[in-house]
Amino acid sequence: MLQLLLLNVIFADMKLYLSIFIVLLFNGCANIVAPTGGKKDKEAPHCIDHFHQIEIDNNKESKLTYVFDERIQEHKFVGNFYISPPLNGVSHKVKGNVLEIIIKDYIDTNLHYELSFGNCIKDLTEGNILTKLIDEIYTFNKEINFQTLEVSLQNSLTNEDEKKHWVLLYQFDVQDSLIFKTSPNYVSKSNIDGYFVFNNIIGGSYKVVSLSGDDYFYHEDEIISFSDKVFVAGVDTSIELYTFNPLYEIDSTEILKDTTITEGGNLTLKSDFSGNIVFQLLKGDKVIVQEKFENTFDFTLKNISTGEYTLRAFQDENDNGYWDTGNFTEKKQAEKTYHFHEKITIRSNWDLELEWITEE
Repeated sequence: MLQLLLLNVIFADMKLYLSIFIVLLFNGCANIVAPTGGKKDKEAPHCIDHFHQIEIDNNKESKLTYVFDERIQEHKFVGNFYISPPLNGVSHKVKGNVLEIIIKDYIDTNLHYELSFGNCIKDLTEGNILTKLIDEIYTFNKEINFQTLEVSLQNSLTNEDEKKHWVLLYQFDVQDSLIFKTSPNYVSKSNIDGYFVFNNIIGGSYKVVSLSGDDYFYHEDEIISFSDKVFVAGVDTSIELYTFNPLYEIDSTEILKDTTITEGGNLTLKSDFSGNIVFQLLKGDKVIVQEKFENTFDFTLKNISTGEYTLRAFQDENDNGYWDTGNFTEKKQAEKTYHFHEKITIRSNWDLELEWITEE
């Protein structure tokens, strides 16, 4: 449901007329209905009304009020709620079926703010979580052309989608030493598919990074990513980020090899790989077989223990035989990995032939 509220604020002493649009977007808004007779409540709270008091004066606080169809409680509010561009002096209150957001910071009338409440609220009785609630505050200024950016996040080692990671945009002139340590210009969170779209970016050049954790400041052992390319709003429309743990170190015990095999199987691969490539056969997260091949399109792994495996390869940039993580300070990305699209089965005294084309 979409509700649109137009507030006209008139400054008598400045003779200034300002139009502020506030859009409330959420995944369902229903009329309050009576219980149907004893069935367990499985629905998340629904926002049935909202009120906004936006103050432009630095000395006054703005209040955003959201009314739900049942009594509510917080659910991991810190770590899920965000405003983009970020604002300081933001607090919240929950009382009965009402959520109130108090903003003491200055609201720039030339910016388009997005407030996300996903997974922040649940009902009081059954704990059903409201997964999506987005509110937008923006000025109607035809001279401002807001740009969009699509961001996708994947783990550089596993190639799995990174969900609920912070995606941060910093203006190009921000020093790298301040990234992850100061408030970004824009912030969002990736969804369960590792994807997010910014819709409110003002033209300019930006550095794009991401990190896990409860806030958008780096803490030890968090997973991060960064783009080698500067994003230019209005020119670039999408970007892919590959995450890594800067502190990750491969334990040599992870690479196991059964030297007692007497009758195993062979695997021959035809591929388009080039350079120093390390191929691995894994069971779970344990590497059972690892071999390195240089500048060859066809190769064979011999005498492999029977069983089902995951097939992985990585570009061994520094020729050390191990997968190396990235380093933001040195502007070094993690070594690129590839995962075969399905599991493979090795049988005793069988020769398995596969074709692996990366399509890059």
